[in-house]
Amino acid sequence: MTDPNRHPRRHHRGAWHWPARIGLGLLALAVLALPFYAAAEYYLYGKYVSHQADPPTVRVDGNQAAAWTKAARTLPATSAPVVLAYHDIGPAASDYTVTPAAFDAQLTALEKAGYRSLTTDEFVAYLRGEPAPPRSVYITFDDGPDGLWIYADHILARHHMHGTVFLITGRVDDRPYYLSWREIARMQASGRWDFQDHTHNMHHRAALDAQGHQASALANRLWLPEQRRQETRAEYETRVRADIRLSFEDFKAHGLPAPKLFAYPFSEATERANLPMPGQTLQQLLSRSFVATMTNVSSRPLPASRRATGAQQVERLEVLRSTTAAHLLAETVRWTQVAPQASAPLAQSQLWTHDDNSGLHGVGAFTGEGPYPKASSPVRYIAASYRARSSVDWNNYEVDARVSGLSDGTNQGSVQVRDGSGAPVAVSVSQSNLQVTVGGKKDRKLTERLAASPSHMLRIAVRDDRTDVWVDGTVHVKIPATGPPAGRSGGIALRVGINKAGVSWPRFASLRIVDITAGPREATGSQQPVGTADLLDPNAQWVSTPAVRAPFRITRRELGPEGLMLSAYGAYQPETTARWDDYTLSGTIARLTDDEVSGALWVRVGSPLAISVRVYRDHVEVYSGNSDNLTLVAGRPLTAAASHAVSITVTAGHTVITLDGSTTIRLIAKGETGGVGFSAYRDLTRQSWPTAQKLKVSAIRRTR
Repeated sequence: MTDPNRHPRRHHRGAWHWPARIGLGLLALAVLALPFYAAAEYYLYGKYVSHQADPPTVRVDGNQAAAWTKAARTLPATSAPVVLAYHDIGPAASDYTVTPAAFDAQLTALEKAGYRSLTTDEFVAYLRGEPAPPRSVYITFDDGPDGLWIYADHILARHHMHGTVFLITGRVDDRPYYLSWREIARMQASGRWDFQDHTHNMHHRAALDAQGHQASALANRLWLPEQRRQETRAEYETRVRADIRLSFEDFKAHGLPAPKLFAYPFSEATERANLPMPGQTLQQLLSRSFVATMTNVSSRPLPASRRATGAQQVERLEVLRSTTAAHLLAETVRWTQVAPQASAPLAQSQLWTHDDNSGLHGVGAFTGEGPYPKASSPVRYIAASYRARSSVDWNNYEVDARVSGLSDGTNQGSVQVRDGSGAPVAVSVSQSNLQVTVGGKKDRKLTERLAASPSHMLRIAVRDDRTDVWVDGTVHVKIPATGPPAGRSGGIALRVGINKAGVSWPRFASLRIVDITAGPREATGSQQPVGTADLLDPNAQWVSTPAVRAPFRITRRELGPEGLMLSAYGAYQPETTARWDDYTLSGTIARLTDDEVSGALWVRVGSPLAISVRVYRDHVEVYSGNSDNLTLVAGRPLTAAASHAVSITVTAGHTVITLDGSTTIRLIAKGETGGVGFSAYRDLTRQSWPTAQKLKVSAIRRTR
């Protein structure tokens, strides 16, 4: 019998009860799912992250290392970077795959010769007009093969080098040949790599016509078989824009910065395309999305330079399986930009490149030593360029040449200046005639009568705005420069010719090239007195180039770079300090945390003979020249320390450099005026930047 006074037992559930049960349920599901998740991750890791190989053991002979160091000893300390084009690194027996051991030896050779590598941001900064970085290479890899992760990554790390991969984004994760997005993420995070554009999915050849002739799908209008016609220009441009848009979307979706550079598939660019003219070229189409394009084949020399910047296209030095370390270094040296100066270029036969059909090499045909084409040969002229790829930015130079062996109008000798530019100037002399030909789309020819002579002395002065030609010190022809400045620079070429078989060939009895760079640049606007300069004012105007702010963080305590570059440069208000003289720049280069980190103070900025004092932990190097071309002029050891005090006194006759109050370097000056600057360098983006502390400039009172 139930007790009517007994109440049934009730369970009181708090507000936490159901959330707790749900939480326990989810936890149980997570525990059950964890093995499946781990298994899936393990599978994906195994599929999309390859095992990395240990770098090879490469032993370099001491004599070989010394030869590599010597190879670049005469090159400038700063110059336009040389761009290297690799494809794959690995053991595969392909012409386009460099073995790991060969790759390691090549980087060793570049290191021994004093080259460093650049990030894309640094290379783009140069293309946008910033000063040339220290002697450098920009190492690029096309396509994005998996060998870069498996083999190249550890080798780059060993040499503190940086690489750039031009990705075909539509092929990423296409295993086993291509990189995966997981590998790319790891490479990007290492600081050793960055990534640029090689199309989304247009790196292939396709039919151009009904006969099936094939060429690059990017560079050409394709055949539409169903419609039995070729693409219209509008259809072609729509297809290209869509592909580029997809590649940008891939970069964004995987957390990569938007690409700034583009590499042509197969190096097939505008001049090898079937686009009708007039109309927009492929280069113009790509220039809307990219700072510049990369090619391994160019109709004229376009290594990284101001000329290439103007064309928005850069020629690269291609590296193949057959490329030895010695050959790569020799070619890199040959491509490195130098100043227009040579006292005896005809004694440097290895620096001349024939661009004729003679089949000859060297300079014997220009000096009278031969050999020459056989009398039965149809060849009637011999031509060669001097430093074809290291003189593309030459300007403000003079060529002195004596042409001898001229007979009665049946042979001629010629000097071409601004060689390789859009408007070369060829100066030709025969026994009694001068002809000046200005190249370009429409040649212009000027002729002058000369006093008949078997020998004529030429003097040709190449300046920014004109070319002056003198013959025998009397006849003077002035040719105004045309076109944009970047398109009119270039070096020299020689040509000798005969009108008929059996005629003797003329020769060059002498030849020299002289740098006639103007003195300090003309100051514009009002000039700031030295004593009023506050270099550490957070609002101070430090610029890399006119109107481009330097990547500096400025506080009252110090000045230092910021950003993911390996080098940075800035000048203090160069437009208002061009006439500065009689001053002392002083400061402390601090945070020298590594042997590969350095900071430099500059004086006489704006002068062609500016002075840069570069300070490392244990030594100092002093350079002279402008920011695009520096030469080492002095060096001293220092007691190893994380900071060094620097004082530089500038007068009309001397530059006196004092470090830590004791080490003194004295250089002779020639009255160059100019302002001050700061630059910094490091090997890896993860290294901290050096800074300039207590930075100030003070005027020197002249005593009577």
